[in-house]
Amino acid sequence: MSILQVLTILAAAKPSMNLPTLVMVLLTAFIFLTACVVNRIMSLHSHKKSSQARELLSILTHTLNHSSNYVLRMDVLERRIYNMHGQLLPNEGMTFEESLALVHPDERETVRELVLQLEMDAARTAESTFRWDVSGREQRQEWRNLHFFCVADHTAGQKLPTTIFCTVVDQTEEVAQEQRDLEMTDKYRKVFEQSIVGLAFYDKDGFLITANAKMRELLKFQSEDDPFYYEDPLFDRPAFHEVLNSRHVEDVDFCTRNIITERGVNFYAELHIHPIYDEDGNLVYITLSIRDVTLERELYLRSKRNDMQIRRTKEDLQQYEAELQYLMEQCDMKFWRTDIKAQTVTFYKGLSAPERTMSMDEFKEFFVASKETIDRNFASPELFFNRADTRLCRCRSVRNGVEKLQWNVIDSVPSFDESGNFSGSFGLFHNVTDLIEKQELLKEETQRANESGKMKSVFMANMTHEIRTPLNAIVGFTDILPMLQSTEEKQEIIRIIMNNCDMLLRLINDILAISTFNNGGSLAIEPKEIDFAQTFNDACTSLAQRVQNPAIKFLPENPYVSLVTEIDNGRVQQIITNFVTNAIKHTKEGHIKLGYRYEEGDGEDNEGRLYIYCEDTGAGIPKKDQARIFERFVKLNDFVQGTGLGLSICKAIIDSYKGNIGIESEGEGKGSTFWMWIPCKSISCIKK
Repeated sequence: MSILQVLTILAAAKPSMNLPTLVMVLLTAFIFLTACVVNRIMSLHSHKKSSQARELLSILTHTLNHSSNYVLRMDVLERRIYNMHGQLLPNEGMTFEESLALVHPDERETVRELVLQLEMDAARTAESTFRWDVSGREQRQEWRNLHFFCVADHTAGQKLPTTIFCTVVDQTEEVAQEQRDLEMTDKYRKVFEQSIVGLAFYDKDGFLITANAKMRELLKFQSEDDPFYYEDPLFDRPAFHEVLNSRHVEDVDFCTRNIITERGVNFYAELHIHPIYDEDGNLVYITLSIRDVTLERELYLRSKRNDMQIRRTKEDLQQYEAELQYLMEQCDMKFWRTDIKAQTVTFYKGLSAPERTMSMDEFKEFFVASKETIDRNFASPELFFNRADTRLCRCRSVRNGVEKLQWNVIDSVPSFDESGNFSGSFGLFHNVTDLIEKQELLKEETQRANESGKMKSVFMANMTHEIRTPLNAIVGFTDILPMLQSTEEKQEIIRIIMNNCDMLLRLINDILAISTFNNGGSLAIEPKEIDFAQTFNDACTSLAQRVQNPAIKFLPENPYVSLVTEIDNGRVQQIITNFVTNAIKHTKEGHIKLGYRYEEGDGEDNEGRLYIYCEDTGAGIPKKDQARIFERFVKLNDFVQGTGLGLSICKAIIDSYKGNIGIESEGEGKGSTFWMWIPCKSISCIKK
């Protein structure tokens, strides 16, 4: 066989050989060629180029000596195999059948068929890898993986081959490494497929190579090779536009809401991109991992909300406890607890801060009662405190041991341990000494309250007495207002209405503030500069409407054209209204005269006073009642409508003004004159 034929055979070898196998095949071919060359040299010793053959033989022999491969020769006719290079077989060789005994039982038939094809010239070359027992005839089953490459050689004039040459390469380490690689690959494949994280590999251009089951589940692949994910590069995905640079891919970690409308994908994801570069810095692969963090995010948000709620609850509890402690201090209350086993009583500032702890014997010394009663109650505390109860007790102060006796309301509620056994009690100590003392004062005031209760009831039922006059003026002038044509007249009427509205408001405020008089309170006085002559005329116009009885003449007396002064006009009008209203109630015929005058002062400040009077020809007031007529709720005639409050308000105003008020009457049936004066300063005065 020529070198060209051998190279042709090698060219026809399986293209799937890896690099080590290909090297071995080439080396084997080299060895085989060497054997052929040796054989040819021996048969062509007379050839003219024998010197070149010897030189080639020397080169090939040198090459074989530096390799660990074997070369075998099989005599087809004898069916016997011999070593040509190396010591794979015994020196004397062995028969083909004996060599089959060294082949692994599972592979013997394959070897037999391979040799048979070569012997029958069904194939010129053949190769196979099988396990071989290198212990030889000892058969210790020392298996090695040997790769056999066989070539059938024909002798001139023979149809069937006479010799089969085999090169043998020991691939045990390569097979073992390949097996380890396969096992490792299988392990990584299982990890890749069974990972709880979605994993995917992309080529340098961003096209998907493979994705594990979790990734296909998360992204809802419609098939193993879903075109939606395989046809478009990673760089074109919207989620990666801002974080991935196609010209230089770097490690990227980010979280986002992963939405792919076409596949119905919508979840929160944690993504990691990792590029793989070769030794020259060229991008080879891109790995992508995706982890669904939707549940984690929800748990985190829920935990955050719970933490905030717990914090708010804690703050609320602290606030409630602080408020409760404040209330207990303001109400002079104490929280207390008894421990039956330890025979102790503990008092607390709040609900958790103990203030004082004492024994049962010390505790009972605070109570004021007969010795027999105290001893009887504290003889068996477990019986005394084992029921809910509220007691009013006289005792010394528990807080500071002051000898002054106190009244305390003691609430006691039994408490029990985890086994349901009675362990003590808890409750409140409430100092009600002030309440008890006030109850005593209340009893003393009950009689007076009963006496004034009737008058107060009348006041509540007839409180319109004081507000009727300004209200009637407001209603009356309001009805007249639409009928007036002149602007001046309308302005005048509006001014009168506004004055009466102000008076009405002040009256209501006075009625609401009447309770302050018992405590020495006074009405607020707010002087302002006014022309009293004009306001007096306005008041007379308004009050004249109240005089409905034709037998009564209303006689206003205004001695001034103008009197500019500083007074609280609302308060003064309130007094004038009360004077005239009372006169109307008690006068059946005659007249009601209302007038005033300014009296100059004699001091350095030239402060004078405004004197106002109201004279009527009514029923008059007995001498004995004149001293109390200005008291509240006093009515001399129960058949006359009123609350008995008007004159008391007038007196309160005068007292606040530091002026004086009084009455002049000769007795019943002789009429009355109510008068008052207040200090004021005249700014300008024009008499008629």
